[in-house]
Amino acid sequence: MGNVVHTSRSTIRKHKGAHRTAELEGFGERVNFGMHGGILDFYKKKYGVEVDQEYPATLDYFVASVAG
Repeated sequence: MGNVVHTSRSTIRKHKGAHRTAELEGFGERVNFGMHGGILDFYKKKYGVEVDQEYPATLDYFVASVAG
């Protein structure tokens, strides 16, 4: 096994519904996660999910991180 290059540390807080915030150690900003668009439409139709505010989904952050 090689040497550990980096250990990522984060704190995730769950809020109402699908809304969560993540705080990454070493950075002062919080990142919002939730549902929007087609993802929200799917969960509305299948489970009756309602949200107070739309946020980017975890999938959005994942795609953006590998696309750049």
